[in-house]
Amino acid sequence: MRALLKIGLKLGGLALICAAPGWCDQKEGKTAAPPKSAPAKAAADSPKAPPAGNSNGAPRIYVPLNPLQRFLRMTPEEQERVIEKAPAAEQARMREAIDRFNRMPPAARARIFRLSEELSSLPPAQQALVTRQMNAFNKLPDERREPVGGELRALLRMSPAARESRFAGEEFKTRYSPEEQQMLRDLAWNLPPDYPLPRPPAPKP
Repeated sequence: MRALLKIGLKLGGLALICAAPGWCDQKEGKTAAPPKSAPAKAAADSPKAPPAGNSNGAPRIYVPLNPLQRFLRMTPEEQERVIEKAPAAEQARMREAIDRFNRMPPAARARIFRLSEELSSLPPAQQALVTRQMNAFNKLPDERREPVGGELRALLRMSPAARESRFAGEEFKTRYSPEEQQMLRDLAWNLPPDYPLPRPPAPKP
């Protein structure tokens, strides 16, 4: 039961992906597998997460977990039993997240599972590295999270050769701190090319 409770407590991440701008509107398409020759370092070599800054403005990356997939494939009755074991403060949030997920188009729900499964197919060291760097991204100050997120979106669209060229450029080295540079390398080489990255909210008129 403790394992099931952990599954339920991780549902907060689902709310992020369901609320990410443009996520439900993105069309399902063919996705190339992450480059097999990508230079992924072991998790132990990953730099420490940058210090946490403001946490209320710039959007964050959704961090997928295998238990979430198992939870979403449960029957409503099984899900409810897990929710009932969660703290009262979390239960409403969990039910709202499930409701948002269930209202998504079937193709969008299938895409969430596909992307999560692509990441879960990585070797354990790479999975740990990706999770660590996603969490590090989410701890960046707001004023850094937006430019770093924009860079990551661009990197995921590049070919491996163009990506390496970008990493070697002086602009990349001067624009980002060493920790941010390593974060971008690790995520760009390991995330699926169409991984949903939340965009900054549109400015109010």
